[in-house]
Amino acid sequence: MDSTVVVLVSGEALADGRSSTFKEQRQNARAFGEGLIPILRCKTKLAILHGNKPQVGFVLFRSEVASHILHPIPLDVCGADTQGATGYMISQALMNVLEHEKIERRVMNIFTQTLMEPGNLDRAPLIAIGPWFDREKAEQYRQTRGWQIVEEPGKGYRRAVPSLHPQRILEIDGIQKLVNDGDIVIAAGGGGIPVMRDADGNLEGVEVVVETEMVASMAARQLKANILVMVIDRDDKFILSGLTTARMNSISLEELDRITAQETVRSSTVRRMLDSASEFLHHGGEQVMITSLKNLPEYLMSKRGLRIGARQTSVELFNV
Repeated sequence: MDSTVVVLVSGEALADGRSSTFKEQRQNARAFGEGLIPILRCKTKLAILHGNKPQVGFVLFRSEVASHILHPIPLDVCGADTQGATGYMISQALMNVLEHEKIERRVMNIFTQTLMEPGNLDRAPLIAIGPWFDREKAEQYRQTRGWQIVEEPGKGYRRAVPSLHPQRILEIDGIQKLVNDGDIVIAAGGGGIPVMRDADGNLEGVEVVVETEMVASMAARQLKANILVMVIDRDDKFILSGLTTARMNSISLEELDRITAQETVRSSTVRRMLDSASEFLHHGGEQVMITSLKNLPEYLMSKRGLRIGARQTSVELFNV
């Protein structure tokens, strides 16, 4: 098990739509696990991360519905909530796949905190999260909860939360040991629960947004991964950006850097993925692979997907 692959599956791929139920999320988790069978069968080390954007949205919406009788849920606790629930579904799906395929590998779901870089929260970029409100409710929360509010024309008002850079996954040493031992590790769900140190050096949760793609790139570098795989919900945004994951599409790191330098990528999701890919590849990674959940099985058979970096890698996924 000399080679390492880090896989990031987006929260949208697992919860495809605002009305996605837990049953549907379990089905998507199962499809994800089954799509990974070519990797699970071989001797490649594997770490899995997942996004949580829609899942946090669900938690915040439930919190809003119950706000007249219950206290609001802080964002770090939302992260812990979704990390546990989504990690559980992925872990169970993988265990079932391994049992069915008669593959003897352990699955370990690691509760993960991410230390955020110190920064001025008043000057940090803002990201809208949670449900939409009318003007009156938004102004009420701005005054009573101290929220920053942004208007989204045609939809209403939403809470806006600072986004800071991740500095370190606090549990990375334990994750590294488990991965090196051959365990399949699920970690840093939602990018990890965002924490900082207070004036006394104690850890405390903070209400900021963690960019999961940046954490995946950071984790892949720290785990010395050869390949970083990103599994998305659909190809639309990549097509609009002049790329596609629906067919076999290979570009070099130099081509990627030209694309990002031209700033023709208008989708913030695609931009984050491409920037994270560039960072991983510039720090020794061999290849970044991007595909949709639907096309994951064909993608691992080299028939579909966007591949960035080396056209061939030292990782042979099908060599058992």
